[in-house]
Amino acid sequence: MDTKITLNKIAQDLGYSMSTISRAISGKGRVSPETKKKILKYCEVSGYRTAFLSHPDHSFRTYNLAAVLPADQELLEIPFFHNCIMGMDSVAEKMGYNILLVSLESHDISPLERVLTQQKVDGVILLRTLVKDYTVEYLLSKHIPFLTVGQSNYASVQYVDSDIIRACKDMMAYLTTQKKMHRIALIGGDANHTITQKRMMGFREGLLLHNRKILDHLIYLNCSTKDKVYQAVEELVEKCAECIVCMDDKICRQVLMKLQKMHINVPKDMEVASFYNSTFLKEYASIITTLEFDERALGMLACEKLISQMERGECDSKVFTKYTLVQRTSGNQEINI
Repeated sequence: MDTKITLNKIAQDLGYSMSTISRAISGKGRVSPETKKKILKYCEVSGYRTAFLSHPDHSFRTYNLAAVLPADQELLEIPFFHNCIMGMDSVAEKMGYNILLVSLESHDISPLERVLTQQKVDGVILLRTLVKDYTVEYLLSKHIPFLTVGQSNYASVQYVDSDIIRACKDMMAYLTTQKKMHRIALIGGDANHTITQKRMMGFREGLLLHNRKILDHLIYLNCSTKDKVYQAVEELVEKCAECIVCMDDKICRQVLMKLQKMHINVPKDMEVASFYNSTFLKEYASIITTLEFDERALGMLACEKLISQMERGECDSKVFTKYTLVQRTSGNQEINI
């Protein structure tokens, strides 16, 4: 009897996924009678069945992880989520897991509840955090292994994140000290998003650090549609803003499109910067300043941390300190920090 037989070895020998092996052995979940018979016969011959039953810590596992996405319009076009999921999937595949995508509408967590009730996943990764987060509160109440991409306002929650506040402060240092900007505006999205609050904090702290007044009448949040962004740009032009800082790539693209429609030259007549860079801004590479983060690495780390939490009980958070300030208006100079 070889008690060192593992689910991974059974999966490799028989050509099934580990989730299929786990369902067949535990009797939980759907597996065809033929497949179950084949797997149990292998376990009987190898002695794995006896070893499995004699160790209570070998509980039923699906080897599936849920990646929870906000059900935003054009979500699949948002590079951050795409790159992050690609990173998660690369780690999951190496460690014998699958990624199951779950999208949630605002304040409606029923799709995630259904997945968990049906025992389809072993753990959850949330790809967006909110100031008041019903999904986090639900997972905490159910004692489900999970972590968040982006720091949560809930102290006990494990997370992975980039050093957003520091990066935004460095962007403001560049705009104030090197570009000599004074009337700096900000356009951002949903104020209930944790990332919005962190970028706002970096924006404000960066201005104060370099002796610039915070002009609240030049700050526009909750600009979640193109029409709202366009209206904000019109008003900022009337208010004689020198620079428009955009909280993300999508807003920045809309700002640039609106300025073009208004025949305002960037950067000659208006400086534009973005706290997040992506392929959305590729065609504007020569005229704007951006921050770049490695979201694929963030997704990889999130997956590694969650699996470590589930398999070994290791629970800690990690903040990436590396990012790139890309000074597009200075001959495409890049500064890695």
